[in-house]
Amino acid sequence: MEIVPLDIAFVVLHTSPLHRPGTKDAGGMNVVVLAQARELARAGNRVRLITRRSDEADEPVVELEPGLSVIHLDAGPARLLAKGDHEALIEPFGAALAAHLEDDPTDLIHAEHWYSGMAALPVARAQGVPMLQSYHSIAAADDTPLTDGERAEAPGRLDAERRLAHESDGVVTVSEAERETVVERLGGDPHRVHVVHPGVDTDLFHPNAGEDRGAARPEVIVAGRLHPLKGFDAAIAAIAALPPERRPALRLIGSPPPDGDEYEAYLHEQVEAAGMGDTVVFEGALTREALAARLRDAALVLIPSYSETYGLVALEAAASGVPVIARAIGGLVEAVADAETGLLVDGDAAEWAAAIDRVLGDPALAARMRDAAREHALARNWRAGAVELERVYRDVLERIESFGVLCSCGTHG
Repeated sequence: MEIVPLDIAFVVLHTSPLHRPGTKDAGGMNVVVLAQARELARAGNRVRLITRRSDEADEPVVELEPGLSVIHLDAGPARLLAKGDHEALIEPFGAALAAHLEDDPTDLIHAEHWYSGMAALPVARAQGVPMLQSYHSIAAADDTPLTDGERAEAPGRLDAERRLAHESDGVVTVSEAERETVVERLGGDPHRVHVVHPGVDTDLFHPNAGEDRGAARPEVIVAGRLHPLKGFDAAIAAIAALPPERRPALRLIGSPPPDGDEYEAYLHEQVEAAGMGDTVVFEGALTREALAARLRDAALVLIPSYSETYGLVALEAAASGVPVIARAIGGLVEAVADAETGLLVDGDAAEWAAAIDRVLGDPALAARMRDAAREHALARNWRAGAVELERVYRDVLERIESFGVLCSCGTHG
């Protein structure tokens, strides 16, 4: 039977898939969405990435490659906004989305983050098309146990995320940990929550062929947005807890979000107070190619985030043949094979320092982890993930066709 290509609309209100990860509010979500969209388009589907115009220079339509385009819709001022300011744009962005899809209909909407879901859900229902939701982070209620650094969100967000879990035609998560959160915290129907793990470009992210890794002072990398939730301060504290003669160099890759200058200043103060000004580099955000080059030259990657639905950098480090030390939370326990591709740590700066010392002080252990990490990454690729995601889309469409109605309040039929 001939497989008919799909027309797929990814909706990403608060951050453009074109924004460089580590800048603005761009991060792993941007990488995942763009990579999935590329592979879906290369499989013959038509894919639109629909986002908000955040710069006057943004063209209404940007053609990335055959079958894949970015659509910039006008909603609010055409400038960069703090992430929290986008809640006020849900309604105007939804109106712009409705007008766009009325003129150019789609088979299915995939909303990324709750802002996008709340804007897209009324549009999907009005136009009779299914909508799937991905969260990429989920709010914690005041009575939910939090990890250090994780902040409870306003009740409005949690209520919206619960509604999306019940009323979307399916939820797509990036890890089993995130799936469990959707089911247990948001009350999502487990039969409609689908895990599609992220992939990695193992051609771009590959090991260093040379033998001079860390020949002088080994370098440790932390990469992401300079945001408290990412735990850059914990990485600095961990390095500072090591004896000076055993401290590696530390490279911090990423830039702050629009409202993050205060945290960046605090990190600089922390480095100076520890006397590490000569061995810590703040590099800012990098292109994907430059990040890959940095990773393959590193001795170790740290992921001290206080909350991660998956931790894409862990997989990119693994593809680069670099061991990872990560906090034992969320999706990181799936991204890092403890004691095989790296170490999972759940403790204070002293425990992080001991883990760093263990890997850097044992060349044989580090070599085993590098080999295992690369093998782990080779088993993951974006094409396989896109195939699984398209299967989810088609299953949802088939189920809706069989029942004859879209999902409503968590039930079909």
